Amino acid sequence: MKKTTISMMLLGLLCVPQFSHATAKKCFQQSVTGRKTPLNKVFEKLSKQYGVQFFYSVSDLKEVMVDDSQMNYRSLKESLDYLKKNAGLDFNVDRNTVTVRLNPKAGSKIQTLSRTTSADYLSMVNDTVKSREKVIDEVVLVGYGKQSRKNNSGSISSIDEKQMKGIASGNFGDIIAGKATGVQITQANANPGSSPSIRVRGIGTLTAGSNPLIVVDGLPLTEGSNLNAIDPNSIAKIDILKDAASSAIYGSRGANGVIIIETKQGKNGKMNVSFDTYYGMQMRSDNVKLVNAYDMATFLKEARDNNYLSKGSNRSALDDNATRVSKGASLRELIPTYLAPYLAKQPGLTDTDWLNTVMKPAPISQTSLNITGGSSTSKYAFTTSYFNQKGLVIGTDYEKFSTSINLSTDLTDRWKVGITMTPSYATGTINASNNSRSYNPLQMATATYPFFKPYNNDGSLAISQQILGNTATDGALVENPVAVQEMTDRKYTLFKTFGNIFTELELMKGLKYRFSVGGDYTNYEYNFFDPSTVGAYRAAAPDVTFANRTEYIRKNYLIENVVSFDRKWDAHRVDAILGQSFQQEDNSQLLTEATSFPDNSIRNIAGGTAFKNTLTQYKWRLLSYFSRVNYTYDNKYNLMASFRRDGSSRFGKNSKWGDFYAFSAGWTVSNESFFPENNTVTDLKLRYSLGSNGNNQIPNFGALSLMNPDNYTFGNTLAPGYTTATAPNPNISWEKSRSNNFGIDFSLFRNVLNISADYYILNRDGLLLDVPVPQQSGFSTSLQNIGKIKNSGFELQIASKTFSLANNFTYSGSLNFSTNKNEVLALANGQNQIITGENNFSVTKVGGSIGEMYGYNILGIYKTQAEINGSPHITGTMVGDYIMEDLNGDGKINVDDKRSFGSGVPKYIIGFNNNLRYGLFELSFTLYSEIGKKIYNADAVTTLESGEGFGMASQYYFDNRYNAVTNPEGFFGMPNMNFSNNRKEARTSNLYFKDADYVRLRSLRLAFNLPQSMLKNIGIENAQIYMVGNNLFTLSKYRGMNIDATSDNVLTQGFDQAYYPVARIYSMGFNLKF
Repeated sequence: MKKTTISMMLLGLLCVPQFSHATAKKCFQQSVTGRKTPLNKVFEKLSKQYGVQFFYSVSDLKEVMVDDSQMNYRSLKESLDYLKKNAGLDFNVDRNTVTVRLNPKAGSKIQTLSRTTSADYLSMVNDTVKSREKVIDEVVLVGYGKQSRKNNSGSISSIDEKQMKGIASGNFGDIIAGKATGVQITQANANPGSSPSIRVRGIGTLTAGSNPLIVVDGLPLTEGSNLNAIDPNSIAKIDILKDAASSAIYGSRGANGVIIIETKQGKNGKMNVSFDTYYGMQMRSDNVKLVNAYDMATFLKEARDNNYLSKGSNRSALDDNATRVSKGASLRELIPTYLAPYLAKQPGLTDTDWLNTVMKPAPISQTSLNITGGSSTSKYAFTTSYFNQKGLVIGTDYEKFSTSINLSTDLTDRWKVGITMTPSYATGTINASNNSRSYNPLQMATATYPFFKPYNNDGSLAISQQILGNTATDGALVENPVAVQEMTDRKYTLFKTFGNIFTELELMKGLKYRFSVGGDYTNYEYNFFDPSTVGAYRAAAPDVTFANRTEYIRKNYLIENVVSFDRKWDAHRVDAILGQSFQQEDNSQLLTEATSFPDNSIRNIAGGTAFKNTLTQYKWRLLSYFSRVNYTYDNKYNLMASFRRDGSSRFGKNSKWGDFYAFSAGWTVSNESFFPENNTVTDLKLRYSLGSNGNNQIPNFGALSLMNPDNYTFGNTLAPGYTTATAPNPNISWEKSRSNNFGIDFSLFRNVLNISADYYILNRDGLLLDVPVPQQSGFSTSLQNIGKIKNSGFELQIASKTFSLANNFTYSGSLNFSTNKNEVLALANGQNQIITGENNFSVTKVGGSIGEMYGYNILGIYKTQAEINGSPHITGTMVGDYIMEDLNGDGKINVDDKRSFGSGVPKYIIGFNNNLRYGLFELSFTLYSEIGKKIYNADAVTTLESGEGFGMASQYYFDNRYNAVTNPEGFFGMPNMNFSNNRKEARTSNLYFKDADYVRLRSLRLAFNLPQSMLKNIGIENAQIYMVGNNLFTLSKYRGMNIDATSDNVLTQGFDQAYYPVARIYSMGFNLKF
C-alpha cells in the first residue's frame, strides 16, 4: 500500500511537464468577463483564469475602463489583441508573465501584482523589469512582519485563500490537512466544535505541551486554544514556520512550530461583497460492523458454556441453569433466559443495531458574508458567519456565531492606526463523564445487546432494561445510551474574542515604529445534570441525582513595541526589527458539584442539597526582547540572524531568562551570471538554517513546592492544615530545541513545476521528567529538565502552476510528502524506559521512539492440552487461548517477552491537491494519506474482539473465532467469560495493535460558474453553484471507530476507545460576489 500510494500520487503530478509550459501563449476558449470594468479588474480575472501575471504601471492605467463584454469566449491571445486595439495597450508575453505598457521604455518602473498568493492577499512591490526575471515573488508571514519569499531562507509552508476552498466544515484542521509539508492534522475527537490536534515535524516532548504556537494578526494565542473560534471564511493566508530560523523569533514558545494566520484585509477600491452558504448531511464513515442479535446469542452461549466447561469434567453444555447452579456454577456460567428464542432462530425478534441508533444522519450548514473595500487612506474588511452542526452522534450539537473585523486608516502620510477583532459565541452539547458515571454513547453502544430496544412500545424511553435483564447472570450492565443522551443535560456556552489595536509611525524613510495592544478573552460555562430517572453503569434507575457546573474565565493581554527598518540601495537590501513584548494571562475556574436534588425538574445546580466547590486560579507572565536582521545582496545572497531573550514566570528562580538565536543563509544560484538560460531548471536556490528555541508549555508552578489541604490530629481533635505535595526545583526552565535545516528550491519547465525539499535534524534536551530523589527529602520524585530526544525528517513539495491541458481545460496541483523519525536519547538517570497507558500498552525507551506499542507477539491458538503442556505458557492458559512467543527463549512467558510493534505516529504523511477547470466548471479534490502507524484499539480489547461477552462482538471476530468444530482455523481466541490470565495478558499484543495506514479523499468539490452574460445586468460579478464531499472514502484495513484516534498524552499516541468518528459529509451551496 505504501509504494502504491506514493507512486500513484507522484505519477499524477509528474505528468505535468508532458503538457504545455507556455501557458501564457496557449490559446483556449474561455468566458473572460462581462461588463465595463476597470482595467486592473480585467487583469485580475485573466490572471486567475490563465495563471499568468501582469506587470503594469498603476499611474498609467488607473483611469482606463474597458467594455469587456466583447471579450467573452475568447482565448487569452484574442483577449490581449482586443485590449491592444481598443485600449491603446501594448503587451510583451514572456513565459507566464505579461508586461503591459502604454509607451514601453526599457528599465521603466512598474508595479507587480503577485498572484502566487490569494486574490485578497496582494504583494505590491516596486521593482525594475529585468530580462532575467523568472518568478513573480510571494510574500510570506514571518514573526512580527512579512518578507519576500525569495529573500527568506527559512522553512515555511504557505496556504492561501484559494487552497482553503472546497471544505464544507467548521473545523480549522480541515483547511490545513494535506496542504503543508511536515504538518500532521488529526481529529481524534470529532465531536462538533472540538479542536483538531496539530503537530509540526513530529513530537518533541515527553510530558510538556506539544501544540504549535498560533499567532492571529500578530497576537499569540494561549496554547491549547480552540482553533474553531477562527472562522475559515475570514482567513486570507496561513504560514507555518517549521525551522528554527523562522520560529526562533518567538523564543521559548517556538519549539513546536508556529502557525501565523492573517485575516482578510481591505483593499483600495470599490466595496466588494461576497456571500456564501451551504447545507449538507453527515453520514457514518467508521468501519465498525457488529453481529446481529442471532449471532450475538450464539456468541454469548459459547462464551458462557466455555467458562462453565473449563471448571470441571462433570459438566456439559446441555446442562440447564438449575443443574449448573447445583454444580457450583457462577453467575457468568449461566445462560440468560432471553437468549432462548434467538438460539431457536425464531423470526421477527428484536434486533437493535445500537451503533446506527446512536449515530444518525445529521445536517450541517453555514452562511457567511464578507465585505472588503477602502480608499487610498482607509481600508476595511468584515466577515460574519453562522455555523450549525447537528452531531452525527445524537445529542451532540454545535452552533456558532462569529465575526472578524479588520480596519486601518492613514491619519497622515506617515501615521497609520488600525484594529483587528474576532469575537465568537458558541453553544453546544458534548459527551460527558464524572467520577461515578461514564457517558460515552459510542462505548455504551458497543456494550449494549441487540436484544433490547431503545424505546418501549408506547414510544417512551426504555430505562435500565439491559441492567435489569442481566443482573441475574452478571452480564453487561449498561444503561440505554439513547436514554442517557436524551435525558441528561450536557450543555456549554463559549464566548471568545481576541484582537489587537495598533498605531504605526514612519519616523523616516524605511524606519517605522509600531505600538500594539492585544487581548484574548475566553468565557466558558458548562452545565451537566443527570436525573435520577436514568441509570448508570451497574446501577439501574432510580439513581442518585447528580449535577456539576464549570465556570472558566481566561484573560490574556499583550503589549508590544516594534521598530522596523527596510532600506534598499544599489544591490543591497536590509530589513530589520527590534522589539519588546509583554504578555500576561489570568485563569480562573470554579467547579461546583451537587447531589440529592429534590426533584428532577429542578435542574439548576442551586437546587442540590450537597455541594462541593473547587476553585483553581493561576497566572503567568512573559517579558521578551527580540531582534532580527535580514540582508540580501543582488537578489543572490541572503543572510538572516535573529535573537530573543525571554523571561517567564513559569521558570525557576535560577532560570528565569532564556536566550534563543537563529541564523540562516540562502544562495539563489539561478541569478548568477554563470547559470545558463534553459527551459528545464529556471530557478534554483539553496538554503541552510540553524538555531535554538524552546517549549514553555510546562506547569505554571512546576518550580515551586505545592501544598495540599490536609488534617492534623492534636490530641483527639482534627485540625485543618496543609502538607507539601511536590518538591521544589528552582532550576526548572523551558525545554530546549536546537535544529539544522537544509533546503533547496527550484523550478522546472519555465516555472510550471516548483519544487521545494527540506531535510532537518532537531535535537531537544531538558525535557521534563519526574526523577526519583532521596526519601529523606520527604518526596519520592522531583520534576527536572533531564530527557533528550531527536527528530529528523525529509519534506518534499511539488507544486504546479495553472497550465493548459487542452483548449478550455486547465490544471494546477501540489504533492506534499513528509517523513519523520523520532528517537529517545536519554531519560532520567538510571531510567531506561517509561511504560504507561491502558494495560501498559505503551513504552518509551532509550533508543526507540516515543510511545511505541508494547506487548506480546501472538503466534496462534492452543488447540489441545498437549500443545499447552509442551510449550512455555502463562499459568491458567486453556484450550482456545493464545500462544505467546517466548521472545528471550528462557522457557517462561513474562514481561521480558514483550516487544515493540510500531508507533501511533505515522512515518509518512502525503497530501495530493488537484484543481481542474473546464469552461465554466471547476473540480478540486484532496487526497490525504498517513502510512506506517499503529493504533491500539481499546474497543477491540474490551468488547469487539475480546471474546469475553461483556459487550458486542464484531462481525470480524465472530467470523474468525476459534471453534474446534465449526471453525478450527479461527485465529481469535475461543469465546470465554473466564477472564484467564492468558486473555488478560493478550490485551497488549499484536492482536490489538492495528495497522492504521490509510488514504482518504479528504475533499471533493465540483462547481459551476454562471455565465457572465446572465449576471452582467443584475449587478453580480460572479455566481457559483457547488457540491462538496468531505471524507467520501477511506482506504484502510483498520476496523475501529476513528482512524485519526490518538491521545492528548504524547506517551500514548494511537490510543482509540470509542472516539467520536469523523463524518462523511455531502453538501451543496452557492457563492455570490458583487
